[in-house]
Amino acid sequence: MTEENKNNVSLVKTLSEVQKELDKIEKDGKNNRQGFEYVSEAQVKAKLQKKLAEHGIMIIPSYEILNTWVNQTNNGKSMNYASVMGKFKLTNGTEGLVGSMPGIGMDSGDKAIYKAETGAQKNFLMQLFLMSTGDDPENDNNWNNQQPQYNNYNQNSYNNYQPQNQYSNQSNNAFGNFAKSQPKLANETKKKVINEQLSRLSDLNQTDFSKSLAALQSHFPNVDFNRLADSSADNMIAFLNKQIDTTKATLKQLGVEIPE
Repeated sequence: MTEENKNNVSLVKTLSEVQKELDKIEKDGKNNRQGFEYVSEAQVKAKLQKKLAEHGIMIIPSYEILNTWVNQTNNGKSMNYASVMGKFKLTNGTEGLVGSMPGIGMDSGDKAIYKAETGAQKNFLMQLFLMSTGDDPENDNNWNNQQPQYNNYNQNSYNNYQPQNQYSNQSNNAFGNFAKSQPKLANETKKKVINEQLSRLSDLNQTDFSKSLAALQSHFPNVDFNRLADSSADNMIAFLNKQIDTTKATLKQLGVEIPE
């Protein structure tokens, strides 16, 4: 491939080339307190850093802190928690893609936010490049020795929506008035499901509904929430289900009681 042709390769094509060069990743860390093994962030970065540089790909992370809180442990000590939403821009200098992944961290000191950000980035990279540990995350027998990874459904180029910037008057409802005459719009049942999922995600992250809604809009940057297509609602429901599953799995591994 000539240098000129190489520069014309699309970002998606380049990412697929990086993916093909990766093999199975081994779990190199162990949480002695909870008794499970996991893949460390250091190993994920070691697997990817050189390959991404060789292909001219830069990843630019940013994080929104959803909430911080303190719980008491069984022995009466304080434990600090943080929930974040990580956003990751992948670029080759001419094209860009943006993905996202939530993260939750806990620490008895001041590193809860850092650990949440680390977990979000690691999970995003593992899902983006389909880095397998050889375990089945849906097998309940793996809970005690695997840190689960989940798919990230945020693909900007596939979400044909436009977000609304004002939602202060929407209360716990992600949607305004819908034009009933428009074809293939999401029905009230699906809109209700999305609102319920947002409320559930807010409870898990101990944050308010408006922050969860803002995060959802950032995942689907072109959505028109006042004219939501039926297929778009399906994508959002699937995305929120994965976000809820990821958050619950992280809380379970941290030994945190999951709110009903």
